[in-house]
Amino acid sequence: MKKRLAGMFLALMLTIMPFAGCTAQDAVGTTVTEASSALQIDSTYFTDRDSKIDYEESTASKIVLSSTTAKITGDGAKLEDKTVKITKEGTYILSGSSDGLNVVVEAADTEKVWLVFDNLSMKGVSAPIQVLTADKVFITLAKGSTNTIEDIEVAESEELNAAIYSKSDLTINGSGKLIVNGKYEHGIKSSDDLKMLGGSFVITAANDGLNANDALNIKDSVIEISAKGDGIHSDKNVYIDGKSLNIKESEEGIEGKVVDIVSGDIDIKSSDDGINATDSSLKTDNLPADVQEKIKNRPERPEGEAVPEGEMQRPEGMPRGAGFENQEGTEIIIRGGDLYIDASGDGIDSNGNLTVSGGKVVIEGSGGRGDGAIDYNGTGLVTGGEVLALGGSDMLQSFSSESAQSHIVVTAKESIAVGAKITIKDESGKVLYEHINKKAFSALVYSSKDLVKSKNYTVQIGDTILETISK
Repeated sequence: MKKRLAGMFLALMLTIMPFAGCTAQDAVGTTVTEASSALQIDSTYFTDRDSKIDYEESTASKIVLSSTTAKITGDGAKLEDKTVKITKEGTYILSGSSDGLNVVVEAADTEKVWLVFDNLSMKGVSAPIQVLTADKVFITLAKGSTNTIEDIEVAESEELNAAIYSKSDLTINGSGKLIVNGKYEHGIKSSDDLKMLGGSFVITAANDGLNANDALNIKDSVIEISAKGDGIHSDKNVYIDGKSLNIKESEEGIEGKVVDIVSGDIDIKSSDDGINATDSSLKTDNLPADVQEKIKNRPERPEGEAVPEGEMQRPEGMPRGAGFENQEGTEIIIRGGDLYIDASGDGIDSNGNLTVSGGKVVIEGSGGRGDGAIDYNGTGLVTGGEVLALGGSDMLQSFSSESAQSHIVVTAKESIAVGAKITIKDESGKVLYEHINKKAFSALVYSSKDLVKSKNYTVQIGDTILETISK
């Protein structure tokens, strides 16, 4: 999607673009309701067991780590060749410090295992915490505890690719602190669901900070992530109803097939897209090598040159939805929260639909060609909340004409330098919004409940005054 050629849009850079490749006058689409049907906000995301943090210490097995050995009290765990193996359902309290020791869960696939981290520190091996078999595993961060899990840069196997690695559903809860350093690849990875409820997290990773093959659901957590890959990555849905999320470094900040944000103070810095909704199975890097080569070798055109008819068609062998068309079931939903996105690619990029129904969103995207502050392939609806999107004008895309809430769009003839004061006023001169940009931009999209359709508005950027009519 983001690889579309900028030249075909140059002549339309002063036109509102509700859909890629078509003008506001001929755009058509299916209106979706404010409450998206893609996800339902209810208790089905988290069970009562997911939120349970009170454990019975007197009956729990206790595992105290010391360098490459461990003292085990109670049933269900044993030490074998620098590995603590947990083989039965039950509660296990882990504490102490190790350098070169693994904790491995190998319980029956019908059993649930509860691990309590109580000032636990582990390093010196690949995947210090491994869940290989179990129905579900719960990790509780004990109150007042600080816990550190760190793997090594060279793993025993490619499969053990996270400091905390799980093949089963994994829930992390509690009120303590967890520091994770994924030196080999990911910080925390689950091959099934990954749920986080409460707790404070500092995660550093050579690839993804948080990675789940299935759902990745976060609630009431404070999370700081520095990752060379994605900050948060899921092949199905990502659900965030948290306290704060600070992605300080990432390739893509948050990626999932459906990204649903309900609340939280969210700050994202990314070298590519800030928030990306995509069907991972259709990514071009999952396609056969010959098809990837065709995509790679598609000619780029100088700015302003028209794209020949048919050039944007899919290369032979490339499936529908692989970055060029609407991917069914793919969506970004923002219902609330306070978001700031600093992206070197697209600020928000949905290969399907985009819906904003609440919250406060500030996007400072790439000012370069080929990226936009807002980018979607289906419908882009704004029905509530407040959005300021700053980015380049070559790939300018605003909200769909079916949106219940009005928006304005302005473009500048030249790029606006960092540090300009942006003031948006209505016809009476009332100030509706002010912002000082941290990145250069040439296009602005703004929407709020204060805008009235077909009214005149003034956008002052430094000493430059631009007038526009709301859509």
